[in-house]
Amino acid sequence: MHWCNGGTQAMVLFVVALFARYSYATPDNSSKSAIPSHYQNYSRLLKKLLEEGYDRRIRPGAKGVPVIVKVDMYVSNIWAIKEVNMDFTIDIYLRQYWNDERLRHSRISADSVLTLSSDINKQLWVPSTYFIGTKKAYFHDVTTDNYLLQVRPNGNIFYGMRLTITTSCQMNLRDFPHDTQECTLALESYGYQTTDVIYEWNDRNDNTSAIVLHNNLELPQFEVIEVTKSVKTNMYNIGNHSSLIAVFKMKRRIGYFLIDTYIPSTIIVIISWISFWIDPETAPARVALGITTVLTMTTLISSARANLPKVSYVKAIDWYLLLCLIFVFGSILEYTCITFAISNRKRAKKKMEMIRGSINRSSNKETKPEIHFSDTAPMCPIHRKTGAAKVSVMARVFGEDTHVNATTGSCNQNYEGGLLFHFNPALIDNASRLLFPLSFVGFNVIYWMVYGS
Repeated sequence: MHWCNGGTQAMVLFVVALFARYSYATPDNSSKSAIPSHYQNYSRLLKKLLEEGYDRRIRPGAKGVPVIVKVDMYVSNIWAIKEVNMDFTIDIYLRQYWNDERLRHSRISADSVLTLSSDINKQLWVPSTYFIGTKKAYFHDVTTDNYLLQVRPNGNIFYGMRLTITTSCQMNLRDFPHDTQECTLALESYGYQTTDVIYEWNDRNDNTSAIVLHNNLELPQFEVIEVTKSVKTNMYNIGNHSSLIAVFKMKRRIGYFLIDTYIPSTIIVIISWISFWIDPETAPARVALGITTVLTMTTLISSARANLPKVSYVKAIDWYLLLCLIFVFGSILEYTCITFAISNRKRAKKKMEMIRGSINRSSNKETKPEIHFSDTAPMCPIHRKTGAAKVSVMARVFGEDTHVNATTGSCNQNYEGGLLFHFNPALIDNASRLLFPLSFVGFNVIYWMVYGS
């Protein structure tokens, strides 16, 4: 019995030990076997490449030829083109290609490209690319850092990133808003000269340009009509740097300015012509209309110039608005001339009444002059008889500046506000109704022929 009990205990211990082995040891072995062998190979490869003799502070081929960095970019958007700041903002996918012989490795699988996470770029050498004239730039990090790094077995590296850049754009606004602007995006290496790094555009064999625009790229005020690229070497005191230049040629769309500036200013000018059909005697109506149109035109000019830089030259839109203001102000000057003519006519009528009164008073004298009025100067009395009474009457009426020719009976008045402006004021309005519209149409024809083409 004692032997049976001992055998039973030994059997129980054996079963427990066997259960413990499969309960704890087997899961560990299965978890290890669940990791594919090529993942383990990638990990060992990265560890070997980056930890065994790789120094990111030294460029590839440090003692040899310069590193050739090929660049292409995909432009997803161009926006915030600001004339007042002379800059524009562009959203691009920048892609750089170069070879680092230190990262060459044997082919692990059919998929020979190593795609690495964004934080690995801090352990690799990069060409320290930056954009010239940048005012503001940032990398996108939603929902993660927008980087892509790939390494091929031959050591070729692809380094892509998404950037939003605000850079300067020197604009010539003499033809604004009928202008075409060329905005430049230039890049170079900040720390490496041409002896170390040379940039090239990555033009492919399938005629694909190194700069590709988004198919549905639509700008509010501009149309991209051409993109040109070039290679340049910038010379500085510290050495020469290789640079790539992309020029975006953009033509401004005129539609916004037609609605916002040209049509309103034209309507204001036409409204100012209404005063030509208002009775000249209705001074408050004509004056109020004239002042209102001038003030409205001034406000429109201020609004149009608010979003433009303070340049020293005259822009195309300035010429148009200035001429519109002159036409509006001209309608006020026209009414001023009419007011002067009406006032002068009243004064002439008063002078005429004075002449008649003087003639009546002199009719009791011994010599009675015969008086009628000249056709060429209706307000100038002409005496057919000579005598002291005649000269005396004329002198009393017209003043000392009146000279009478005793032979011809003609007179010359030089008193203030003389009678040379004695004509019907309605003639000014009649002429203005025709001359102002014709002049404005002629101005528009010339303006749009010069700037509209």
